[in-house]
Amino acid sequence: VAALVPSLYLPAAGARVKAGDVLAWAPVKGASYYNVQIYRGTRKVLSTWPKQPQLRLPRAWSFEGAAHRLAPGRYRWYVWPGRGPLKAAHYGRLLGGSTFVVR
Repeated sequence: VAALVPSLYLPAAGARVKAGDVLAWAPVKGASYYNVQIYRGTRKVLSTWPKQPQLRLPRAWSFEGAAHRLAPGRYRWYVWPGRGPLKAAHYGRLLGGSTFVVR
């Protein structure tokens, strides 16, 4: 029996989350880091580069000089694998995108 598992598997698409919950995706062989981008509506509110295939959602953070917090709303998130040094910005193909909701 074979099962199709999405690349971005935690949380399930459209799930309710809160600060401290984990976003997780399938690891990519050879990836040195990942680029995770989170949008609230059409506005990017976070771009970060974890070394492991997961990200614990912070309660608050700074992005592009502005303070942000995990506010109620619908969010979209995307993940790309990166290879080599972060400064080189060598990204692979988009692993996928998903959504979550904060209430």
